[in-house]
Amino acid sequence: MDAGPGGLDLGILQRYVWWEVARAFAMALVTMTGIFVLFMVAAQAMGSRMLTPRDVVTLIPYIIPSTLPYTAPVSLLFAVTVVYGRIAGDNEVIAVKSAGLSVMTVIWPTIFLGAAVSAILWQASRTWIPMSAHEAKMVLFRDMEDVVYKFLKRDKQFSLPGSPISIKVQDVEERLLIKPTFWKKGPGDSIATTIQAKAARLHFDMEAKKIVVDLEEGVVQNHGDGEEVAILPQGMESFEFPLPDDRRNKGFSLKTVQEYTNAELEENMADARQHLALDRRRQAIAAGLLFGAGKPDQVAWGDVKDAFINHAEYRKKYNEWETEKQLRTSMAFGSLLFVVLGAPIGIRFAKRDFLSAFMTCFLPIIGLYYPLMLLGINMGKEGAMPAYQALWISNLVLALLAGWVYPRIIKY
Repeated sequence: MDAGPGGLDLGILQRYVWWEVARAFAMALVTMTGIFVLFMVAAQAMGSRMLTPRDVVTLIPYIIPSTLPYTAPVSLLFAVTVVYGRIAGDNEVIAVKSAGLSVMTVIWPTIFLGAAVSAILWQASRTWIPMSAHEAKMVLFRDMEDVVYKFLKRDKQFSLPGSPISIKVQDVEERLLIKPTFWKKGPGDSIATTIQAKAARLHFDMEAKKIVVDLEEGVVQNHGDGEEVAILPQGMESFEFPLPDDRRNKGFSLKTVQEYTNAELEENMADARQHLALDRRRQAIAAGLLFGAGKPDQVAWGDVKDAFINHAEYRKKYNEWETEKQLRTSMAFGSLLFVVLGAPIGIRFAKRDFLSAFMTCFLPIIGLYYPLMLLGINMGKEGAMPAYQALWISNLVLALLAGWVYPRIIKY
């Protein structure tokens, strides 16, 4: 490697800086990820009350990717501020400038590292991370029968998506439902039948695509014009109802917005845009034509009302999906900006010891960036500002601060 002015070997210097930052980054990432995973598993266990030790062991590999958008940028910022604070405190930056070199000589290697981390996070947040987040949730629900029993044990009630049956229980003892109540929906979501029992068991027949319910001391009440109550004979009686079809079972995946891949988000957003553009217009045109034909009594006012209500719901969902999509890109790009701003600040404060570098460089940046990010998330979801603008406020502020700091550091 060619030596720079003053005999300083640029290759060795840059490799040294890059290696020190990479090593500190790896150590911080492992530590912070471990802490995050422990807290997340503990929160899941306390919140759901459904995790067995086997579930915990299976869950951990799927939780780790979900922590990376938060732990990787913070770990990188921590490494940069500590390493550059130390080398500046040891007068190594002054030695570089004395050799006639720009301070950027020691910053560029870390900027490339930050860009690489940002690119990896950006790609992972589009596919791998949301898929892992969904798999982490599905660890709790290995099969449909487990889902129902676990939800009933936790929430004491459950409605199977796409099914006419809702269930409420007093308690669950292993696979026995204590004092369950079953509601069967009729037309228009009205309650057609209520079934109560001393105890019940559920049996899922996946081949026949039905659920069989065995009842003990069951009482059936039919609602409607001919309401009647029937006490079932002593012993275990049963009734059955069909499982939802495969299309509706997709809702059983219980996906949150964080669990959608970018391709799924874009598909949902395209569908929402179509509904937002057409639904209200169709109902308004249909109502206008009927009014013009002198048939206002034939206007489907219920459909008109539903179109306007659904419009607000589609708008809300669209904002959530767009916000999540922009959030992933913004947070991934934040890793690069953490390096761009953290390195000169670490040099400027020139703190050799770990605690001083942490307090003077790391905390102020974190204290500025994440509150602005939360503000952008809220504004994007509420529709107060387009998500592609709201989610980049925090990054824009860091970029402006970096533009203000660098001329001063170059003269330092």
